[in-house]
Amino acid sequence: MRNNKWVPIISSALVIGLLSGCGGGAAPKGTAEGTKEESPTQNEIAASFHATIETKAENNTMIIHYKVKNLSGKTKKLTFTSGLEADYIVYDLQGKKVKQYSDEVMATQVMKEIELESNQEIGKEFTISDLPNGRYKIEVFLTAKEEQAKVVTNLIVKNAYSKGTGVLVGQMDPHTIEIDMEGKKIAFQLTEDAIKQLPLLKEGEQVSFLYKGNDDGQKTIQKFVFEK
Repeated sequence: MRNNKWVPIISSALVIGLLSGCGGGAAPKGTAEGTKEESPTQNEIAASFHATIETKAENNTMIIHYKVKNLSGKTKKLTFTSGLEADYIVYDLQGKKVKQYSDEVMATQVMKEIELESNQEIGKEFTISDLPNGRYKIEVFLTAKEEQAKVVTNLIVKNAYSKGTGVLVGQMDPHTIEIDMEGKKIAFQLTEDAIKQLPLLKEGEQVSFLYKGNDDGQKTIQKFVFEK
């Protein structure tokens, strides 16, 4: 069996990893707050490939395990035009695209071919850390010329971040700002990532952000969100 190497791509917000040569056993089923596996119907992928997604909530992030297995009974060639071998798109319940992995990372422009032998499995792991609480659909697929092996599942994000909007009143100290939310002025602590974004904001303008509160009522902005 050939040893196929997949080059990992790293970004500050998301990490994509390698899970090549995994076994074919099914993961336990559950909800997106724990683990979930969902297999596509026959019209979602070619009959010679089987794709699955497992999702897991961990430390305010969603871990996405995507696996593709060659069930054709013979070796299949996959051709990639960049270092991005797999991609995903997250949609809200209205079908609007919320985020896409390939929009946020840089991939090496290099042609690469791999041969996937019969019953061999390849996989990718995505970490999504900036989705507010809510219900979504996630679509994951290969970027190969010959096969997408697309699979779609529901994604439920809980106990992560809430999304807020309001008018920026001003900065109270290096790590605190005040925002007017529907006539109520609220102080928010800032993470280091949020502090780096402050030069992009102006007092008196409306801002959108992801934040989380604790049991003491303190609210912390994880990052500011710039609507497209």
